Amino acid sequence: MSTRMRNTALALAVGLAVAGLGPVAADDAITQDGYITGSLVVDWNTRLPENQDANGPKEGVADVYNMDAAVGFTFYKGTIKCLPYVFSRHLGRVLQEGSCTYDLDVGVINPSDTSQKRVVGKLAGQRPVDRDGQTDLNAANLRMEVQTIGRATGFTSKYAGLLTASPIKAKTTLTDLVAEATKQSATITRMVGGNQVSLTLGDVDPVTFKAVTVPQGPSANYPEAVVNGKLIYSYETDNWFPTLTASYSGQTDTISGGMKWVDDSDTSGHYELNILFNEDKAASGEAAAFTDAQGEDAFFQTDPGKSTVNGTIAFQDTRVGGVETPVKSEVKYNVGLQMVTPQQAQVLWKTLLLIPNQLYGE
Repeated sequence: MSTRMRNTALALAVGLAVAGLGPVAADDAITQDGYITGSLVVDWNTRLPENQDANGPKEGVADVYNMDAAVGFTFYKGTIKCLPYVFSRHLGRVLQEGSCTYDLDVGVINPSDTSQKRVVGKLAGQRPVDRDGQTDLNAANLRMEVQTIGRATGFTSKYAGLLTASPIKAKTTLTDLVAEATKQSATITRMVGGNQVSLTLGDVDPVTFKAVTVPQGPSANYPEAVVNGKLIYSYETDNWFPTLTASYSGQTDTISGGMKWVDDSDTSGHYELNILFNEDKAASGEAAAFTDAQGEDAFFQTDPGKSTVNGTIAFQDTRVGGVETPVKSEVKYNVGLQMVTPQQAQVLWKTLLLIPNQLYGE
């Protein structure tokens, strides 16, 4: 095929993708291994000894997340740079406020020739965080900007709503103690074999989503969605448990299940995903009397009849002497879908993009 013909074919494929047309409709459930693939390399610059002083991390030093990931026939490539809060050692005065700045190219992939890709816009802007661990996304400028290409009209779509994580704590010479976050507990449920299993987690760190809008894009067939609920992290096991709802296009999905951490070695490990969409409602009546609580493992039992995001997110860490935590993490995505729609996969992905510190940190 000539260069001109290849460019014409790519332009047609891009136009179809941005317009929301293609071989598979975004709201059709699919089963596919390796739907989310690619890599994320995190340079934990704030942990390096040369970037530390008496106040902790030096001002202006950011942890950098270099992403190159494909989500179906779309991709996200670029950086997220996160600055931590920095406090004065003596009085706990704020020297630097925390924030994450996004600069990700977003694009589409030609379904007929996956070597052909085209950038169609950006996920860009800043996500600040206050001392209470809250991000007011309504006041932030984090957004998806997609260009007009051919007959496909471009658009700008913002993140919005309120995102809340743990409050930011300061360590000072007046106390020489770090204020410990108050331990929280949470009870979560799921259905196993037609029975409801309940689990109480004794030491958790939830990230709360209150009417959080995740933006439309990267193409027009992935609409805005409003996310509510919690992503719950268990300090006891390093596992994550979503208890979320996502509303879009006149429907509301529930998101449950879990992400199980598995240590492979002193410097490597992986999350095993068993994230469920629209799991059955709890058993009622006589059936409820025979529910069998099976502990945390019950949240990672697979079921071929359920809509599931599965697969792994693997970590390979680099450590240096004198630093307790990794100074570099190489992350590999190998995430599949089981009877999940591309729209649902995009909603989950764009939700997780909001919490790089929590999801990939240690």
